[in-house]
Amino acid sequence: MNIGIWIPIFTGLIGLLTGVITTYLSAILKFRKDLEARYDQDLHQERLRAYNELWKRLEILTPHAPPKALTPETLRDLLVSLRQWYFELGGIYMSDKSRPTCIKLKSEIQHILTKQNLQEDIEVNAEDRERLQQEASRLRAQLAGDIGTRKSSPVA
Repeated sequence: MNIGIWIPIFTGLIGLLTGVITTYLSAILKFRKDLEARYDQDLHQERLRAYNELWKRLEILTPHAPPKALTPETLRDLLVSLRQWYFELGGIYMSDKSRPTCIKLKSEIQHILTKQNLQEDIEVNAEDRERLQQEASRLRAQLAGDIGTRKSSPVA
């Protein structure tokens, strides 16, 4: 047998095999990247929906013309509302950065509600109200950061 004929055949087979492996690996990587992009897109949509609902529930803590007075009753209602939101709608979608901020807000509300001298029909004091408003503002800022609504469009 002539070895000169086998060298080009062997070289061609090696090239073909290398091309098949490269194509296969590229297809797997593209498929994985597409799956990750789809997952990120779905997570973003679910966060938008859930965070929008949480945003509405935080309206009571706005420093700008709150819809009603911050009394122990409204704070208890808010605490229940936040717990329901967390377990029924959005807690599973919260980022690792937003979750502690939300928990801190709920802890602050709970702390205020455990004060001995708190009267049911009297608004909480200005210091407590301001602390809650700041915590709510931090949470809203973190939520907006999670979904990217406070930055300019990457398309622009």
